[in-house]
Amino acid sequence: MKGDEQMINYDAIQGLEERSFWKHFADISVIPRGSGVPDNQKGISNYVFSFIKGLGLEVYQDDHLNVVARKPASEGYEDEPTVMLQAHLDMICEKELYTSHDFKKDPIRLIREGDTIMADGTTLGADDGIGVAFIMSILEDNSLKHPDIEAVFTTDEETDMGGAFNLDYSKIKSRLILNLDTEAIGVCGSGELELEMTLPIKREPVRKKSELCRIKIAGLKGGHSGMNSMDERGNAILILTRLLLAMQNRVDFRLADITGGQGMSSAFARNSTCVISYPSAHREDVTRILEDEFAVVKKELERRDPGVKMDLIYEVEVYDQVIDGDTQDKLLDLLTILPDGLFSLNREFPGAMESTSNIGVIETREDEIFVTILIRSFLPGKKYFLLRKAVRLCELLGISHKIGRDLPHWEYSVSEKLMKILNDVYPDTEFHASQGTLESGIFNMNIPDSTVISLGSPYYEAHSPSEYLSIAETEDYWDMLIGFLERLKDQDK
Repeated sequence: MKGDEQMINYDAIQGLEERSFWKHFADISVIPRGSGVPDNQKGISNYVFSFIKGLGLEVYQDDHLNVVARKPASEGYEDEPTVMLQAHLDMICEKELYTSHDFKKDPIRLIREGDTIMADGTTLGADDGIGVAFIMSILEDNSLKHPDIEAVFTTDEETDMGGAFNLDYSKIKSRLILNLDTEAIGVCGSGELELEMTLPIKREPVRKKSELCRIKIAGLKGGHSGMNSMDERGNAILILTRLLLAMQNRVDFRLADITGGQGMSSAFARNSTCVISYPSAHREDVTRILEDEFAVVKKELERRDPGVKMDLIYEVEVYDQVIDGDTQDKLLDLLTILPDGLFSLNREFPGAMESTSNIGVIETREDEIFVTILIRSFLPGKKYFLLRKAVRLCELLGISHKIGRDLPHWEYSVSEKLMKILNDVYPDTEFHASQGTLESGIFNMNIPDSTVISLGSPYYEAHSPSEYLSIAETEDYWDMLIGFLERLKDQDK
């Protein structure tokens, strides 16, 4: 632990110590745990393992850094079925442009403003640090009433869910699984599929009597491509694509490089940038075309994403070569036609999406351009239909492609008896379908007779530096979770 940062985080939770999960949340926020960063989850996994071992509970850590612990039932609950509490250890790493925060080594700094806990210029890690903190508090508190508890902490949830996929399910006893990665009461959820595409680059020399301009798109809210899908927020990659299309057939430009997104397909791209080369005599035309098109985009987003901004920078680094015209045309065709956005609405759960797709990342590499999309759907048929659209486009354009990950959806399977307990304990909370893809589908797949329910505490603006928790709401959801565990003695009545 780093003392100074830990004290800063303790300052943020001052006066909240009665609920021990706040201290646990402050403690784990000091430990880097970025998803997809090599060895970056070892520290948090070791910390949770050591914490549980220090409680004297049965615990093991596997080769994928998953941690599984067991806490015996409290008195009077010995004959009740085992219940699993499940959360993931990793977090999405997003930050504001102004911060030098290094997710590989720097702690998350907590800020408290009124009823809100958030981070200083970065994602908060409430997804799913608050679930981890809840479980740690339950494991250490012997005054609580509950059946046998199986606590499962997984890794790499935000990338390929490798932790859940590689868990040894032969050791798992639970058939009732309480996922603490999204708010109560979730009873089913979408699957997802990531498609990775690579376009080989051909380059040509920068033409004489030309100049360079960097186009930057920023200021967007970003957010989770599932949970925020109904908001239809701006996508910086698509906005940049629209600006480039506006110049086609009007100015003879070439791309020197292009990038967008923050490396995670599951987040809406908040930033994108490219450098273009064009005849020096056409600077005024370039400026006018880009400003006119951006004004149209900004007007469209004035209620959904009003902070969007464009910067044109004419003094940029020198490029000797640019992307050739054929490669550029293929790329713009790909970005224009790839499925992106909300495709169908959920008819069973009003206010939720049924299927959606997000162009999440674009990177210019030494000899190729890399692009990803993330498809989500509650219906496998629609998920694979959207995949087929993208694959067919790649085939027509001659673009290489492969599936990065394919995660199952999560089926509804809550009994009437459990439903009654949930209605009693959560009287003002509606049942809903989780629009974010959880590990629940993997648990369902590997434990066929299992029931999965999401009973986490809400967090907001996930996958963006605006992520936050409500203190009062988090404490209410803690009380309801504890109440639900206590009521499980009634499930056979």
